[in-house]
Amino acid sequence: MSPRILQIFVMVYREESISKAARRLNMSQPAVSSAIRTIENRYHIQLFGKNGRGIRRTPDADRLFEYASHIVALYSQMDQDLAEGNTDIPVRIGSSISIGACLLPQCIRDYMESFGASMPFLEINSSDIIEKRILENRLDFAMIEGTVHSDAILSEPLIDDHLSLICSPLHPLAEKKIVSLEDLEEQTFLLREKNSGTRELAQSTLMMHDFLLRPRLESTSTVAIINAVRENLGLSILPCRMLTQYFEDGSLVELSIRGIRFLRKYSIIYHQNKYLSPDLTRTIDFFRESIRSHQ
Repeated sequence: MSPRILQIFVMVYREESISKAARRLNMSQPAVSSAIRTIENRYHIQLFGKNGRGIRRTPDADRLFEYASHIVALYSQMDQDLAEGNTDIPVRIGSSISIGACLLPQCIRDYMESFGASMPFLEINSSDIIEKRILENRLDFAMIEGTVHSDAILSEPLIDDHLSLICSPLHPLAEKKIVSLEDLEEQTFLLREKNSGTRELAQSTLMMHDFLLRPRLESTSTVAIINAVRENLGLSILPCRMLTQYFEDGSLVELSIRGIRFLRKYSIIYHQNKYLSPDLTRTIDFFRESIRSHQ
C-alpha cells in the first residue's frame, strides 16, 4: 500500500467528497475513485457509502483513518526532513481555552527560549474540538481540562483545577458567600457552550445532586460571559484561574455551594498511534514540567 493511496483516502475521508478531494489533490475524480477501490479490494471492506449526492464514512473508514492519518503525516514529515533538509518543522500544539489563556503563553515563551525554536503552531479551542484535532492527527499533542472521550487518545494528568460559582457584587446572593441549591433554583445562568470541559463538569456535578442547569446564555467566549456576569445579568461557573484579577478588583464575587465542589484535572493528551520522535518526546516532557511549574 503506497503512501500516495493512503494520502488520497485521508483527503476523501476529511472532505467526505470524491470531487472535493480530487480538486484539493489536483487529480481527476476517476483516479481518486480508483485509489479508494484499491484499498477496498485489498482489505475486502467498504470505506464509503452513498448519502444523497454525497458519500458517508463507514466504520471501516473510521478504523482505517486512525492509522492512515498518522502514516501519511509521518511520511510527509520524513520527506520534508530528508528530501528538503527542513529540520525546523513547527510542532503542532493544542490547548483548551482555560489553559490557553492562563498557562500556555508562559510555557510557549519558555519553550522557544530553551529550545531556540520557532513559534509552534497553536490551536486554542474547546476541549471537544481539540480532541477531534488529535484524532485527525492535525495536532501532535494537546493540553485540556476534564476527561477525554475516545479510547484512541492517551491522557496523562498534569495538575488539579477547580471551577468557581460567580456573581456580580450587586447580585442578591453576593452577601451570602455560601449558598444552597435552593438558592440557585430561580437564578439565571450564563455558561460556556455545550461540550466544553467547563460546561460538562458544572452540569455533571450538579446533576449528581438532581440540579439541572438551564443556561439563558451560551458562549465560546469566557470573557463575554465574565462581562455579562459583571453587568449582573446572571451567575456563571468558570475556571478559577481565569477569575483571579476580577476577585481582586472586586468586580466579581466567588460563591460556595454548600457541600459541592467543582474539581477536575488538566491533562496532556496525544493519539495512541502517534509516532513520538525524540524531539517530540522532549517537547512533551518540557510542556509537562512547564505547566506544573507555572500552576
